[in-house]
Amino acid sequence: MTEILPYVIHRSSVNAWECDENGHLNVRHFIGKNYQGLIHLLAELGLTPQVLRELSAEPQVVNQHIRFHREARQGMPITICGQVVERRKSRFALYTELRHGKENTLFTAFNSEVDIVELKTRRPCNFDLNIDVSSFKVPEHGIARSLLHDDVPVTSVEEALELGYVETGRGTVMAEECDEHGCLAFYQYAARIADAIPNFMSTIQSTDEFALRSSGELGGAVIESRADYYNTLERGSRFIILSGVRSFTAKTKHLSHLIFDLDNALLIKHSQGIAVALDLKTRRAVPFSEDRLRRMQSQQLKG
Repeated sequence: MTEILPYVIHRSSVNAWECDENGHLNVRHFIGKNYQGLIHLLAELGLTPQVLRELSAEPQVVNQHIRFHREARQGMPITICGQVVERRKSRFALYTELRHGKENTLFTAFNSEVDIVELKTRRPCNFDLNIDVSSFKVPEHGIARSLLHDDVPVTSVEEALELGYVETGRGTVMAEECDEHGCLAFYQYAARIADAIPNFMSTIQSTDEFALRSSGELGGAVIESRADYYNTLERGSRFIILSGVRSFTAKTKHLSHLIFDLDNALLIKHSQGIAVALDLKTRRAVPFSEDRLRRMQSQQLKG
């Protein structure tokens, strides 16, 4: 692990309160732990918190692609290692892996593009630092397979609703969710979408499937995801989450989630995911029922 990725940037474990109804680490905590690691990785490159304060700047994730290879279950020790892939002025392409802390089993691979931005203007920051950018090549198991760069899918809530998106979340950013600058903490964007998923599932699952989920027999898992961030939410911001099915196969569904700021009509985030239905006894993906396939087809996004 350390021969390929030289920087150890995070160590912790999977706590029971970080696991969801599927019995594995919820996506918000995968992202939250990795974000802690990205701060360490930037520090290894010379962009320590002290340097960032002197620049009146901070890191801002522009986009992030994740491949989930295995479930991280309660009590497992985890370690995250990373390396810089590329630098383009103020933007860094960073690659990180979350693995079992003892057995070195790969759980998750992250590709993140991070901008160093000025705190006041949110524009790219100019800085003169001699940062060593290696010729590191992302391994095959970390390369994006299907969720590549995507243009802004829609520009308004009205346009999204016309395409077939449905409202799955609505809320207000609370003070305890924010960082020291009053902006929604990075992992909380994924947290809010994770909380919206059951609302979306209720639109495409049958009564029988709902009963299986309620009894703990059937669940779901994301195997690949991508998020593009366009703006930020601040303390007190009112937001809405819209979700839809882009495409599906017998065992996978490609979902799309949009977060809009209702007070200024800005698109905040577009999140995509490839997900499967999970038998919670065998821990294996299972085909969708015929009823589920019909429901997804009827609600598939236009265009």
